[in-house]
Amino acid sequence: MRQKHLSLEKRQRRVGYLFLLPFAVGALFFILYPILLSLRFSVSEVIPTVTGYTLRFVGTENFRYLFQKDPNFVRTLVETLRTMLLSVPIVLVFSFFIASLLDQEFVGRSLARAILFLPLIVSSGAVSRLMASDTLGSTIAEKGTSSGTELSTAFVAFLEQFKISDTVTGVLVSAIENIGTVLAMSAIPIVIFLAGLRSISPSIYEASYVEGATKWEVFWKISLPMISPLVLVVILYCVIDQFTRADNAVLQNVWDICFNEVRFGRGSAMAWVYLAIVLAILTVVYLIVDRFVFYND
Repeated sequence: MRQKHLSLEKRQRRVGYLFLLPFAVGALFFILYPILLSLRFSVSEVIPTVTGYTLRFVGTENFRYLFQKDPNFVRTLVETLRTMLLSVPIVLVFSFFIASLLDQEFVGRSLARAILFLPLIVSSGAVSRLMASDTLGSTIAEKGTSSGTELSTAFVAFLEQFKISDTVTGVLVSAIENIGTVLAMSAIPIVIFLAGLRSISPSIYEASYVEGATKWEVFWKISLPMISPLVLVVILYCVIDQFTRADNAVLQNVWDICFNEVRFGRGSAMAWVYLAIVLAILTVVYLIVDRFVFYND
């Protein structure tokens, strides 16, 4: 009986499956199982016992409690949505502006890029450990807060001369006071935008200038349309990043309910409601922004 020889493509496919196997097993036990368990917790009352816990089915009671009796859920959710609506446009504009500057030819451009990319290269664990130290952490927090407050006070005095509305002033002042957070959130979007700008062929710009286009027209009719798919990616990334930050009020509320109050059923229900809201927002954002994206097939 002649032995059948596998084609090169099939052998490579099998090797690929072997490499994916550890991730699949890890995802099954460390991601999928906890998700399903939290879903079961959300419709149950989790009663701790000496040997573990027991579950008592309560249906939608935990979900109804969030909207009818919980004093913090709706408040923290509105606070998180407000922060997202204010921060995402600021990060988007700021990161694109910095990426555009880094895409230009100037003395010291390589050094400026290295300074920007260094936090992305250094181990996040090492940076977190350093930031968590009492001396460095307190110094950065104190200096950052004081600098932002002093700058915002001077900025408000400047804006009063132009009689700008209080709403616009509040948004701008909030951005200045949280300039450190904006810088931290803008690192990866800057890298994405810069990669997109660098991928545009210089010959396209040269041809447009030969035809008499201004820099403003080049930006709106060439640069922005050609990187518009990346704009969509950055917007979705910023929304997800804002909803999953460590200082997120809703996530902190979930933590307190689960591990301080030991009410895993209500905490799981809150997490699932929050997940559903985040997915709905991401879907709406994608459907709206995708209409203005130019796909160069």
